[in-house]
Amino acid sequence: MRKTSKRVSAPPRSSRLNMPDALPPTLSGAARMLHSAYPGGMPETAYAPVLALLYEHFSDRNLSELMAAVTGKDAAAVLNDIYACASSKPEASAIATARRLLERHGLQAICAEE
Repeated sequence: MRKTSKRVSAPPRSSRLNMPDALPPTLSGAARMLHSAYPGGMPETAYAPVLALLYEHFSDRNLSELMAAVTGKDAAAVLNDIYACASSKPEASAIATARRLLERHGLQAICAEE
């Protein structure tokens, strides 16, 4: 039996293609980076590590708006997830894995935009 990874739901592909343009310029590059890193949608196992990684680079409001746009989740639910990650961080190895992937898709440039 093949194990499949559950993915965080995302908006329909047609709306995702234009999504970075709908976000403020400060978030559109990050949205493109996340779509590039996770073209089939973000696996549920990557969601909390990505939140924890990006938490140090974005305000709570901007991070919730970004992740809501990328995953299709409600921004208020994402904000609760952010608070949960801030108080109980995911495993360091999971965050490191997310960092390595996002670095291959432009994380340094996104962090330099701050």
